[in-house]
Amino acid sequence: MITAYDPPGFMTDFDRIPGQLAQWSRAVSGWFDECIASEQSDLRDQPCQYYNQLTTLPSGPALEQEIVWNGFPGTLRNRWGRSQALAMADHLVPLTQRIDGPGSYFWGGQWENLYYRPQDEYCEWRVTRDPDGGIRRVTFTAEPPEYWQAMHGDTLLSTNGDPAYPTTGDPGLLVELYQELVSPQVRYEDLICAVDLMDYSDPGSPYVVFPKGTYNPYNRWNTTDGIMHLTQPSNSLVAEIQLGADATVLRTSGPDGRIVSDPDALICCAQYGGPNRCSDPTIGASVNGLAALGFAVTLRNPVGLYMDDLNLTGWAGPGGEAVDPAWFRIVRGRPGLIERAVFEVPERAGFRVSDVTIGGVPISVGGQLSEHMTMKIVGLASEPGKFSNKPAGCAAGCCADAANPAFLYYRALDDPCPPGRVSAFDYYPPQEAPAAAAAQAVLIGRTPARLRRTRYPVLRSS
Repeated sequence: MITAYDPPGFMTDFDRIPGQLAQWSRAVSGWFDECIASEQSDLRDQPCQYYNQLTTLPSGPALEQEIVWNGFPGTLRNRWGRSQALAMADHLVPLTQRIDGPGSYFWGGQWENLYYRPQDEYCEWRVTRDPDGGIRRVTFTAEPPEYWQAMHGDTLLSTNGDPAYPTTGDPGLLVELYQELVSPQVRYEDLICAVDLMDYSDPGSPYVVFPKGTYNPYNRWNTTDGIMHLTQPSNSLVAEIQLGADATVLRTSGPDGRIVSDPDALICCAQYGGPNRCSDPTIGASVNGLAALGFAVTLRNPVGLYMDDLNLTGWAGPGGEAVDPAWFRIVRGRPGLIERAVFEVPERAGFRVSDVTIGGVPISVGGQLSEHMTMKIVGLASEPGKFSNKPAGCAAGCCADAANPAFLYYRALDDPCPPGRVSAFDYYPPQEAPAAAAAQAVLIGRTPARLRRTRYPVLRSS
């Protein structure tokens, strides 16, 4: 049994802030407890197989299960094809535009000039180019935004969106790290919200997303002028913890009660993440498979999202020379738990990143590197066979784009697919699901509105 949750990648910044390590652990522990409690409507008073390592000590050893996926955004590739996805992935997108369908992450004019990277595999990167357009370096990050909000000293939110976990923070350290890792030009006022950032998705009841004076995750040095941590709205630590909890609930589909286990069918049924991503279906199916065997399941400390490895097989310099693994340099975190890294060819080599080829093709965009990045989290499974929970029914369904069956959209169970889309993984035809609307209401009722929009989208025809 651990005594505290450590910061992602065992990063040591919080060592310099009195009380911050304990505050971080309290927040992570609280998120686990909240996510466990959120499963009760599906479990129907059965015990949750997900557990908090600070409050639960399983009997016997825990088995580690590495869960890995590819770092290139599956949502872009599935929707647009590889060639166009590679061209799009390096470019920032306004927060008023989604990459997985119609709609907006946040509503209101303020968000039109705030940007995110459309890199939704918990792996984000920024390309640094020379004046002639050649690539000098590619910087990668997997650091969660919550870590940097805590660095500033903001109160971290509960899964319900309420202020719940105060942190001490150190604004001076925040600026120091930005100046060291991004640019010496960074100033404190660049990093905080100059005004309340409001969401107007419900014009009659707008709410403050980031209050004036708090840390702004979409500040210029983390978007237009640099990269520090994850920006894609679904790329967060809380989302990872919630996904793990949701995935421990077993699911059945159709009148015959078939167990759902296929990764794509399962995420459409359970509706716990982005169905087109590489990460969420993989994480969910891996955790669900352990749950189906009756294990108690959790995420290994330190809880985080990590780069594990950049596979350099098939890479070569302009003269066919081997690419030195040392050109991929870990900046924050540690091997296997990489939070920040840089790929850069040293000047003594006499060429640049854009002179390197992968499979004989010169590197022209950062996405070519991310296609070779392995991402991971590590699950823990203990006490096999302890649980024999009865499965829940599906919470949602999916439609596939008729012209592009690889791309999926969520739908409510009682909704038919709109024109241009066809039903995927038919759990029930809508007319055979009389309880579907009630089940959907239960799901929506337990999902905070501000999270539902980004993590549980049910896209309908417009």
